[in-house]
Amino acid sequence: MTKICVFGGSGQLGRSLVRDLAVLGDVTAPTRQQLDLTNIAQLQQWLQQHEFDLLVNAAAMTQVDVAQTAVELTLQLNHQLPAILAAHAKAKNIWLVHFSTDYVFDGSGDMPWRETDDCQPLQQYGISKRAGELAIQTSGCLHLLIRTSWLYDSDGQNFLLTMLQLAQANQASLAIERQSQQPATAMIKVVADQIGAPTFAPVLSAQVTQILSQLLVMPLLAASKLSGIYHLCAAGHCSWFQFTEAIFQKAFDKGILLNQPALRAVSSLEFARPAPRPKNSRLDTRKVQTTFALELTHWQQQLDQCLELLKFSAKTGK
Repeated sequence: MTKICVFGGSGQLGRSLVRDLAVLGDVTAPTRQQLDLTNIAQLQQWLQQHEFDLLVNAAAMTQVDVAQTAVELTLQLNHQLPAILAAHAKAKNIWLVHFSTDYVFDGSGDMPWRETDDCQPLQQYGISKRAGELAIQTSGCLHLLIRTSWLYDSDGQNFLLTMLQLAQANQASLAIERQSQQPATAMIKVVADQIGAPTFAPVLSAQVTQILSQLLVMPLLAASKLSGIYHLCAAGHCSWFQFTEAIFQKAFDKGILLNQPALRAVSSLEFARPAPRPKNSRLDTRKVQTTFALELTHWQQQLDQCLELLKFSAKTGK
């Protein structure tokens, strides 16, 4: 049986991977208590003590603004960790699956980014993720280096859940204003000039599992020719503002929200953050679709899936 190790198994993508990859083999996902991924010696000892056929790295520092100042921790998780995993995968001649980001690009222009385009990250997060990519590539290990964008889930901390929390707070604020007979002023501001593809983590996990189900049964020589970088995200694209509009409309239609909060579109300059964001995060996914015969679902369809799951969870308490 194929032995698989998932690092970052408690994260929003890692949880889905641990579940989905079980169809391919025996999955191990060390907890933070079992393995400190920032401790190089401990990590190397863990790898030597356990035999795996496949390493999957879903661990990362993903708090973009925090990464601007937490430089050492960011480099440990986004550069050193994948470098160590890549070196081990090379030595053992096994596959490494690693997840990267649209933030390795500077966001210029309006064309979807291809895997071969130059990377010019704007912030420490993107710089560290690009360093991790280069470490994997130069190691010579068999790898699937998957760049995705705007990842979210029905649990944890992410943009979708933050917006729904703001909407509920907004509703409470409006109720107070109505009771005091004051004019309604509550409005949620969302950036409208950053464009990308919101991607539902369980869908990405299922697609990665589908890719691996093909690779792991191929002759090694043929499979090795498919080693490399792939862009994989939802089909279509939108702004954060358009994504929020869709979240609120669909959540209202499904009864998750009692009403739709007022929204105001703002520019990146108006909504200044410690770390600059790329304005164009469109990813060209033709390579992964062609290579692995993948059919990508639209971001609106993935959003529907997520909200249906939230609705079910609210009803059942699960």
